Amino acid sequence: MQTQEPLVFQQSFEGLIRALGEQLDERCAGRLQQVGINAKGSLAPAYPLDVWVGALRVAAETLAPQVPLEEGAIVVGRRFVQGFGSTLIGNALLATVRLLGPERMLARMTRNLRTGTNYLEAHIQQLGPTRYSLTCRPVVVAGFYVGLFHAGLEASGARQPSVQIVRHEGEEAVYDIAWN
Repeated sequence: MQTQEPLVFQQSFEGLIRALGEQLDERCAGRLQQVGINAKGSLAPAYPLDVWVGALRVAAETLAPQVPLEEGAIVVGRRFVQGFGSTLIGNALLATVRLLGPERMLARMTRNLRTGTNYLEAHIQQLGPTRYSLTCRPVVVAGFYVGLFHAGLEASGARQPSVQIVRHEGEEAVYDIAWN
């Protein structure tokens, strides 16, 4: 059986570049170029996972330079939702998220994540009326998804969302997700 190479699609990189906003200066663009992304030119339809991780690292160091990678990745995840939302696919996805509300958005998380990758899987377990355990795999930078899920919950209409990493071992991360 042949294993499919993990790929991250163009729209994810568009969202990441837009998340950088005004911080995407020549230095940042040069650093992205070093990891394989031409931030000022045309993007490929898809990139290997290691290019995505390198770009996340650059974005975290650019947007939150004083904190460790996982904390900076939270900032990137939150800003990514805004940037991704300004892409054609992201705009459609966020419109759907607003209509679905937080519960149904979480139930469709694998589908939501698959708009940007070909490999992410998510499994949800309800723990209470507005509390869930979300397991994702494979996850390399767990903090990115804290910011992503938090901003996604806000976009879905959840009040006072909370997202915490419960466990991150190997390629699996478990998140506690709740709101009022």
